[in-house]
Amino acid sequence: MTLVMALAAAAAGDASPPVADHAAPAMSVPDRDGAMPRSVVQPRPMGGEGRAPAFEYAYGPPATPRLQGIYRRVRDADLLRRLPEVQAIDGMFALPRRVRYVTAECGEFGAFYRPDQTQVVLCYETLHTLYERGLEQQRALGQDEGYALRYTRANVRFIVLHETGHALVQLLDLPVTGRQEDAMDQLAAILMLRFAGLDETPHQVVGNLDMAANWMLSRSTGAYNLHAYADEHALGEQRYFNLQCLIYGTDPEGFAGMVDAGDLTAARAAGCARETRRASRAWVRLLLPHLAPGYEAYGDEAVRYLQRGG
Repeated sequence: MTLVMALAAAAAGDASPPVADHAAPAMSVPDRDGAMPRSVVQPRPMGGEGRAPAFEYAYGPPATPRLQGIYRRVRDADLLRRLPEVQAIDGMFALPRRVRYVTAECGEFGAFYRPDQTQVVLCYETLHTLYERGLEQQRALGQDEGYALRYTRANVRFIVLHETGHALVQLLDLPVTGRQEDAMDQLAAILMLRFAGLDETPHQVVGNLDMAANWMLSRSTGAYNLHAYADEHALGEQRYFNLQCLIYGTDPEGFAGMVDAGDLTAARAAGCARETRRASRAWVRLLLPHLAPGYEAYGDEAVRYLQRGG
């Protein structure tokens, strides 16, 4: 499914993410009531005038010895190229410049977008910290030995998609009112809910988002912090509940247990379906005019979705 139609499916309330071959985009097929619960793999448009530039990927060697092992594993696995959500949008939009995804030593935890170089940068220190947090969670929750790696990869997916959002905003000159960081969290969450690997179940996809939300609480102390309150990002606690609301909003009945578990208050949950629908429709409207040549059929379907109203 393309991004535009994936967002439309999210707003339609389909809780089960489509499982498609991301070597090619997939086109959503409406069912009788107009929802879009399944996808059909379509060939990726080839060649042609105006073809959007493909993404590039690079793995920079770090200078610090303790990061060498992480660098080799990431490079050998070609981690960035294998993120399903990134591959799903590769070539989808008429970008004026090519986006380059890189891993690098940064000197601290982080990931960021470099507008002057159109680079999405993921720091090796981030991978190290995420894995350590994953190990802590693995021990605390009694998880299997593969949990720490799953935790790391889930968070990498969310982080990279968040920074990709910044790239799209800049390159497509997308309007964003309010806090841009909140909007990028929103887009990353919607992408993760809609694009899944062939081997991922809907339960695993939601689990990935839960692990990303868990990281947002990792530095929470409950105490007042001037820098945290003044930061361009919302508080970790707020980002956590915003993500939970987007998950809940895709299927309030299916995720009703989230309220009992304390992942959402009943008052917030009552409006989450509306929040998810509104966010999805907004992103459809923003991105629809920027589809690359070859994606006209998806654009037509998105227009029909928007005309149905929300």
